[in-house]
Amino acid sequence: MNLFDVLALAAGNLWRRKLRTMLTVLGVIIGTACIVIMVALGLGNLEQFNENIMGSFNLTQIQVYNYGSMGGQSGTRLNEQTIDMIKGWDGVKSATGVQSLPAYLVMGKYVNGSEVYAVDAEAMGFEFMEGGLYSDTDAVELVIGKSTRQYFTDPRDTSGYYGYGVAMSVGGVYYEDAEYEEPSGPDVDWLTQQLKFYPHWSDGKDEEFTPENPAPKEYKAKITGILSNDAWSYQMFISRDAADRIMKENKKLLENLGYKAGSYQQAYVNAVDVDAVDGILTKIKEMGFEAYSDSEWINTVQEEAMRQQSQLIAIGLISLLVSAIGIANTMLASILERRREIGVMKVIGLSIRKINLMFLVEAALIGLLGGIIGLVISYAVGGVVNMGGGEMNFLGMYFYEGVRLSIPWWLSLGAILIATGVGIVSGLYPAWRATKMSPLEAIRGAE
Repeated sequence: MNLFDVLALAAGNLWRRKLRTMLTVLGVIIGTACIVIMVALGLGNLEQFNENIMGSFNLTQIQVYNYGSMGGQSGTRLNEQTIDMIKGWDGVKSATGVQSLPAYLVMGKYVNGSEVYAVDAEAMGFEFMEGGLYSDTDAVELVIGKSTRQYFTDPRDTSGYYGYGVAMSVGGVYYEDAEYEEPSGPDVDWLTQQLKFYPHWSDGKDEEFTPENPAPKEYKAKITGILSNDAWSYQMFISRDAADRIMKENKKLLENLGYKAGSYQQAYVNAVDVDAVDGILTKIKEMGFEAYSDSEWINTVQEEAMRQQSQLIAIGLISLLVSAIGIANTMLASILERRREIGVMKVIGLSIRKINLMFLVEAALIGLLGGIIGLVISYAVGGVVNMGGGEMNFLGMYFYEGVRLSIPWWLSLGAILIATGVGIVSGLYPAWRATKMSPLEAIRGAE
């Protein structure tokens, strides 16, 4: 009797007991479908996280903050010398200090009071949706975040509400909560507008100034680019040369406002890769500075996702365990019913190994059939679930675009192998019982 004979005999034995076989297979189907769907649920959640969150952040960038007048624990200040030292560390790709300035911008009837930041552009990873980088001169040229546009408002327009969760008016355009989209500000050609720039919180026309507190100078300015980076969505940038010129020409005023040239309250450090981030973070914190990277909280979220994935897998494995008990029960019942058959096979000289193999093959076929059908059902469920839906929470997981099931090839293959393996393991004891039967006692006991 070769392997094909064993397979044919095992399949025939299962077919003769169709109802019992199908009920046992049903347990494997449910167990396989449960574990595939649970794992696919976790994978779908992780994929959504990667697409919607990780794509919006620079995981190799570290933000450094200089809180307090003394800076680091040893008195180290966050200045250009500190930045140059950090640039020399292993794993550091680039670094830049952030020189901040107050900015009051006038664009026709629209105004915007904010801050602008002077940085080394090559260290920022700017990406543009319109225009490009400012020129390498001391001209006052601005690169603005895409969401900054909405804060150019008409101070004479008193019909809008600038609160959160209520109707919003920007440039005369209203946005209700039910139809809210990120406002794009006034409907103008941003790259051709002429602006007035004041290094102050207003244009100073309604204030009284003294020699000790001089009025801000007025600068002609323009916008050269609008950023697409979500990280810089609400910020505005100018060149270092322009910032140096403005600080030099408004030194006393800016010092009175707390802005000092060459002293940074913030810096950005870029690591060569994500693996280098933790080491650089540790060294910066040891200097006494506050430091933060998006990779920190993203790693925490991913660890939580892995814990949830483990819980989902455990739920699926419990279902498979129940199906394994069902397979073992079916095989034991089958052995009791087929004692005469087992006794005859032993009497005619069929080897113990072949008898053992026959029962193991039967158990494996139950697991294989249940695994295949369970996988097909999982794909069907996934197709229905993935048809869409709004943002929602399910089993403690947040889904941005509705629940998504992701079933990669390795999960499909693994599910079938696990189901088959469960069948084989469940058949070990019944097969062993079959081989331990005495041939004469088996024949006599069946009479």
